[in-house]
Amino acid sequence: MKEKILRNWARFAATHPWWVITGLFVLVVLAAISASTLRMDMRWSDLLPMGDPMAQEFDRILKEYKSASTIFIVVQGEEHQMKQFADEIVPQIEQLTEYVDRVDYKLDKEFFAEHGFMLTTTKDLERTADMFEDLNLIPFLTNINDNFEEEYIEEEEALSTKEKEDNAVRSLDGLHFWLKAMDVSISQSEKIDPAYVELAVDRFLYGDPYFISQDKRVLLISVKPTFNAMDVDKDIASTIALQEILDKTLPDFPGVRAGLTGMIPLQKDEMEHTTSSMKISSIVALVLVLGLFILTFRMWSTALLAGLNLIIAIIIAAGVVGIVLGRLNLMTSMFAVILIGLGIDYAIHIISVYSERRSIDKNAVSAMEQTLLRSGSGIITGGLTTAAAFFALTISVTQGIREMGIVLGIGILCAMVTTLAGLPAILVARERFISRVSRKPIKPYHVEFKVLENFGKSVIRRPLLYLVIACMLTGFFLFQAWHVKFDYNMLNMEPKGLLTVELQDTIIEAFDMSPDFAMVTTNSIEESWEIAEKAKGMPSFSMVENIGDFSPPEEKQLKRRPHVEYIRKLLQLNKKQIPLSRKNIDKLIEQLERLDMNIYELSQLAFIGGQDKVDEKCKSIIGDPEDENAESFILSLALKIKHNPERAIRNLNLFQKLYEPELRKKVYNMANPELITLDNLPLHIKERYINDAGDTYLVTIYARGQVWDFEYLRRFTDQLERVSPKITGNPPMFLRLIDYIGRDGLRAIILAIFIVLLLLWIDFRNWRMALLGIIPLLAGGIWMIGLLKTFGMMLTFVNVMGLPMILGIGIDDGVHLLHRYKYEGLNKTPLVLKSTGKAILLTSLTTMAGFGSLLLGTYRGFASLGMLLAIGVAACFLTTVLFLPAIIGLTQGKDEKQNAIKANQGID
Repeated sequence: MKEKILRNWARFAATHPWWVITGLFVLVVLAAISASTLRMDMRWSDLLPMGDPMAQEFDRILKEYKSASTIFIVVQGEEHQMKQFADEIVPQIEQLTEYVDRVDYKLDKEFFAEHGFMLTTTKDLERTADMFEDLNLIPFLTNINDNFEEEYIEEEEALSTKEKEDNAVRSLDGLHFWLKAMDVSISQSEKIDPAYVELAVDRFLYGDPYFISQDKRVLLISVKPTFNAMDVDKDIASTIALQEILDKTLPDFPGVRAGLTGMIPLQKDEMEHTTSSMKISSIVALVLVLGLFILTFRMWSTALLAGLNLIIAIIIAAGVVGIVLGRLNLMTSMFAVILIGLGIDYAIHIISVYSERRSIDKNAVSAMEQTLLRSGSGIITGGLTTAAAFFALTISVTQGIREMGIVLGIGILCAMVTTLAGLPAILVARERFISRVSRKPIKPYHVEFKVLENFGKSVIRRPLLYLVIACMLTGFFLFQAWHVKFDYNMLNMEPKGLLTVELQDTIIEAFDMSPDFAMVTTNSIEESWEIAEKAKGMPSFSMVENIGDFSPPEEKQLKRRPHVEYIRKLLQLNKKQIPLSRKNIDKLIEQLERLDMNIYELSQLAFIGGQDKVDEKCKSIIGDPEDENAESFILSLALKIKHNPERAIRNLNLFQKLYEPELRKKVYNMANPELITLDNLPLHIKERYINDAGDTYLVTIYARGQVWDFEYLRRFTDQLERVSPKITGNPPMFLRLIDYIGRDGLRAIILAIFIVLLLLWIDFRNWRMALLGIIPLLAGGIWMIGLLKTFGMMLTFVNVMGLPMILGIGIDDGVHLLHRYKYEGLNKTPLVLKSTGKAILLTSLTTMAGFGSLLLGTYRGFASLGMLLAIGVAACFLTTVLFLPAIIGLTQGKDEKQNAIKANQGID
């Protein structure tokens, strides 16, 4: 039946080639219209199962909370210039009202100035209240020391969390600035600037208003968009608009560097690099494949026609995918490159056999008929088994793997159909056209591969030797495959040198905070507070943001209110300023030296506890004890007072006269006992943590380290699950994706092997032949992973998807070889290898060239997949030409001996 269909179609295509070509042209136009509707979805969450609760929650949060999508501007340079640069660009960014909802780069000073103490814990208020009992310089400094010793020196849990570390650094930074103001006042020969003194008070109470690192080398600007990150067009447009502002302003600040990072810029970069990589890889793959064609067949026109056939197949496949799925995701975006490598195989078999038959048969019709009879069955079986292996991936629950199976399966079927249906007509039409132009018949140039024929003769003479060699190599590669390692770092899959990725590392190093975060929503402020407090105690977490940071639960505020009122009461007492004099100046020096010792002890505690940022901040004030040339700023200040006490007393009294009323006023305002409710909370704060419906509250948890280090990612995710089972975000979703890929990949491999075996049995109606077809496939898979390890490479979460894919790719060689054996006879190994062996060698080389072209793209994930598949194709070719001829030669030898014995017995 199959042979009859192939024979009839060969005659029709060769007799009426232009009818076939016209029909194909109409189909391509319709497919191109459908393909134009394809959209690109490049987010990792698009690879997870559609029904996955974590992915659903992630998409819901992105839609309901604009603050869940953040663009970070990382500014590096000298402190003063960075702050000037930030002040310069922020107004420009805020004018991008189409894309920008809010820009955060400073503390919300106004809100904190009115409610600061109601946002402080009850325990801290108990320690802090007495510090404001007397604001004169000596008693105030004494109270600072008392508070310092109680909070840090005597408290074992003083630096137990990241939040406490950050608060310690902020307090030390404010204290350092206040001491600098004292130093400036002592050194001042003229009138002290009141604005500078007010700034010192602000820094003491609120800390540095800018989001700046402890070492003052990195400043962070957070841009909240008006859209969610799922709007790809706005992702790209907003990133471009922000980058234009940076590019326009940076020349005015030669010492400053600035760049964009975060989910939105990274998505834009990934899409651009992925698209660019696919364009480059597709063009290079096509050129390499056609180049190999020309070198093999010595005809450039035939290569172009094969390329045309391939392009037609890709367009039709894209059109079908447009109807079936309507999109391409991060994994299926490279289907064209894979199809170039695989789809050309069928054209090679047709052209190879047709070139061979044209040198034998009298006319094109009979030559095409023999071509489809000899190669058509192998193409159909190979196409169906390859497509079936890809379609086996649809059992995966992950959208990424399932859609990859659908797209590649459709692509293979389209390539198979267009090759069998269209290529015969195209080849005959070309031959007729050239004959008419040149007025003489033309026959394709036929090239023979004598080396494969000689190899076949060698195998026939020593099949057992070749089988032993093949088994020994398989054993070695199995050992290597057993020890292959896995690279879990997702950032190693990104394009090398990508600024958005490098800036993520900059943020982690400068702030001990990853820009990648997890999220969870709650139904009340109280629940939000409880989750946030639980999260703050986790060692892998850096910053935890929630509505309770600005509006704590009423129960907490009521406990704080008496302490806040007590601070106001203290401020209404002891309003008299007591000036410094010769009698008490030594007490001031004594308190400065005490403060120096307290900070030294804190530095030691931080060093022992591994709180590096606290230790570094302490050393910036008191110097590094291990550095002989280091000086303590505080002791230098005390020494300056000792050297010129009269001047110090005069100027410090003036300093006290200026700072004391400012400090009293600001502390009094901070000690506002009014309860903070959602009604009096500023709108821009509510929008960050409350959805539009007002019924859920967002908690955002930032990691402390690099979440794309697998061990850290696993630890981070485990701690997230302890905080809440509803947690979501890129890091936990990526870990879940890895688990899905591992589980679904194994299922797909088992199912694909079963389907391939079943299809081979249906085709050959012989279990022996079906099992023969599976042997080189399984061995090729072992060789592939073993060679990967031998070459010093690792599996990744991208190239691991190539493991089930290789089942569909690798079966093709064995199918074609077995079909030729079936047609020619099992004792025709030299002839089979000379003809079909040449075809599968060329298909392997062209497929390797197609996959190898992925190495030229910038996206390293695709490069790792291309390398694995290229190795896999080479491995499957080698195992096919080693195992099949050796096994067939060995069994043939046994059959011949048995037949000889039977013949002798018959004679006797």
